[in-house]
Amino acid sequence: MNEQLEVVFAPLIGSLVWNVHRGEGGYLTMEFGKPHLRVREPLGRTSATTKRLQRWSRMRRAHVYGDWALFIQGDWKVAVEDDWLHSDDEIVPHSLKEECLLNLSGQRLVSVEAAEDGRHLGLVFDLAGKLEIRPPAGDDDMQWSLHGWDGHVAAMDHDGKLAFEVGEARREAT
Repeated sequence: MNEQLEVVFAPLIGSLVWNVHRGEGGYLTMEFGKPHLRVREPLGRTSATTKRLQRWSRMRRAHVYGDWALFIQGDWKVAVEDDWLHSDDEIVPHSLKEECLLNLSGQRLVSVEAAEDGRHLGLVFDLAGKLEIRPPAGDDDMQWSLHGWDGHVAAMDHDGKLAFEVGEARREAT
């Protein structure tokens, strides 16, 4: 595997994956490692014109994030034992396809494998879970990005090129 990929994913090996879910447009997100609570306090009065935005600004928001969050924008395929779910598949509630994502949560990441061309990535989990990531159909789209609680980001584009960004660490709620 590419040495840079080994460094990027090394902290995740042995970690639990949790909060695996599919978002809009087939995006897939998942958290790894220790959970952190982040709270946004109410903003108070606002100049927002809609009632919805005014109400939202008066609310407290609490979110749980992992040490690492993996966002997959490329084509992906999840397997748990013999069941597969593809990024283009429709998910019906309580179906075998939905169970693929549910069964991936709670598994430990065992290894990360890259194809020779560096454009395809495979994540292998301890309880027969597998995740394959391929370049997206669009030429300019990112395949995936990995966001650390420390603010660092690693991302791979459709050509298999890695980019890194150093950010500020998030603060946990007290």
